[in-house]
This record gives sequence, structure tokens and C-alpha cells, in this order.
Amino acid sequence: MWAEFREKGVEFLDHPTTRAGQAYGVFSLVLIFTTVFQVVLVAKNPEFVGNYQTLFMVLENIILLFFAADLLLRITLYKKKFKYLFSFYGLVDVITVVPGVIGLFFPLASSTSWVRILRIFRVARILRTMGGDGIFGGFNGQLMPYIAGAIGFKSLVLVLEEYQWWPKIENLGVILGVVGFALAVLLGTKLRLVNSRMYSIEDTVCRIVGALRLMRNIENIRTTVDKWAESFEDTIHNPTKTDVSNMRVATDDLAFKLETESVGGPNIAGFSRDVSYVLHRVTAETPKAYERFLWYVTAAYTAAVVFVVPGITGFLTAILVTYVILGMYLLIEDMDHPLDYGENSMVRADLNPLTVFNDKHTC
Repeated sequence: MWAEFREKGVEFLDHPTTRAGQAYGVFSLVLIFTTVFQVVLVAKNPEFVGNYQTLFMVLENIILLFFAADLLLRITLYKKKFKYLFSFYGLVDVITVVPGVIGLFFPLASSTSWVRILRIFRVARILRTMGGDGIFGGFNGQLMPYIAGAIGFKSLVLVLEEYQWWPKIENLGVILGVVGFALAVLLGTKLRLVNSRMYSIEDTVCRIVGALRLMRNIENIRTTVDKWAESFEDTIHNPTKTDVSNMRVATDDLAFKLETESVGGPNIAGFSRDVSYVLHRVTAETPKAYERFLWYVTAAYTAAVVFVVPGITGFLTAILVTYVILGMYLLIEDMDHPLDYGENSMVRADLNPLTVFNDKHTC
């Protein structure tokens, strides 16, 4: 009985596939962003917080109660309790509760900078919502760590801006604008390139399938064509250097049989060339130097916005730039591998014509 309850409880907390589990995760996100909102308001508009001090105290107590109950529930349900407590997520969960406990016993200390900095660590709980079993999957799941980092670091900067020793960098609007425009041009150029490449692959696969249909009209090679098509699809979905090399040999053998049977025509003529192109794209990579340069520029620009643009404007700008610029970079990187059919792939070339052909003709 207890073992079944523990298993369901852990699944509810860590793998929210049910509506109740997802609602629990969404509510935790709301509380996390409420914490960030409080930190920002205290840093930039303390008079407003002072006028509604009771409301903010109630909110903090609700947040504390929720995260404390969550921590106790995890300690109760997890089998390896100490391993959890000293893991990354365990430490984050403990730090999440610490500011609220300090506020209960030492109310005056709850508004100090270091306690507010501890509250910012609650943002790290966003990472729990990532992945296939989390609230955020796919594109948003891959982008969420960067957004959480931007929110956390920018909240920290807002707190540190209160101190005189924090450097105040001004008049960087033109520089950030020029660099942002140049970065947008770089990303846009690569987006156009990878998008064109993906459609080219899809067109090539359609031509290959058209040629295969013509080949099946020759009874002597029909079985060979069906086996080749099945192997070709398997190679695309699970490419290894050995499989690609074997596929090239199989293509040469098929071309030899076509020549022996005197099979020709416009669709057949470019068959080997089209297959070679797709097999090349399966293993081809963008030059590493270009990839590193683009990543360094994207990361540096995003970090500059987070640390340099001050105040509430900087906070909103940091979130927007992180989502748009880094999101665009991640999307382009994924599109640059259109034949990657792994679990984390977001954009893939449509090979449905080849799949339909194999489903129809494979025994």
C-alpha cells in the first residue's frame, strides 16, 4: 500500500503527466514568478511595498507554506533522502524555504539584500518543469534554462544596483542596437540557408521515391528495390558511418542492376546523385569555427543586456532578448540538422513519401 502511494507520489512530483500534476507544476511556477516580482518591487519601488506590507507578508507566507510542504513531501517519498538533499535540486529546494523561515523568526531581516538574493534561487526550480515529462517540452523546454538564468541573474543585478560600488554603465543603447542588428543579420542569413536546405532534402527524397516507383515496374529487381528503400529509411533515421558507407555500396549495386536491366529515364538518371546528396546531409556538419563564433556573439549579447541595461526596463528587455535571440539561435541550430530524428529534435525534414512507400511495399 505504502509502496504504491510512494510511487504515485514521486510520479506526481517529478513526472507530471496528469492534469493534477501539471496544475501543481503551474502553481509552483506562479509562486516562483511572484517571488521574482516581489524582489524586483522591493529593489526598485520600496515605497509601494511598504504601503502594502501586509499583502506581501501574506504572499510570502503562502509561498513558504507551499515550498516547505513540497520539501517535506519529497523527503518523505524519496527512498534516498540524503542523496536528494545533497543533490542540485535538493539544495535548491532547501534554499527555497530558508528566506521564508528567516522572515518568520527575524521579520526585520527578511528585507535585507542577502535574504532577497536567497529568494532569487527559487528561479532554479523552473528547471524541474523541463523535459518530456515536465510542463515544458520541446522548444520551450530547451529554452527554459536560459530564461530562468536570465531572470535569476537580472533579479540579482537589480538588488546589487542599490549599492554605490555597483558600476553604472550608461549610453550603451547605440552599441547594443548596432550589435543586435548585426546579430540579427547573421542569424537571419543562417535561417534562410538551413530552411532552404531542409526543403531541398524533402524535394530530393520525393524524387528518390518517384524513381523507386518506376524501378518496381521491373519484376527482376522489385525485391532488391524494396529492401534498398527500407535500408535507406533506416539509415536516415539512425545514421552511423558504417551504415552510410554500406548504403553507398548498396546504391552502387542497385545502379549496376538498373544498367543491366536497361532501366532509364529522367527520374532514374539522377537517382544516384540524389541518394548521395541525402547521405551526405545525414552526416554533414556546419563548420565548427562559424558555429562557435555565432554562439559566442549570441551569448555575449544576451549577457550584456542582462548586466548592463538597468532597472525594470532592463529586466523586461533581458527576458525578451533571451527568448527571441537565444530562441532563434536554438531553433536554427536544430533546423541545421533536419535529418536528426532524436528525442530532442524540434524541426525535422518530412520523409513521409518514403515512409508511405515502404509501408505499402514492405512485407
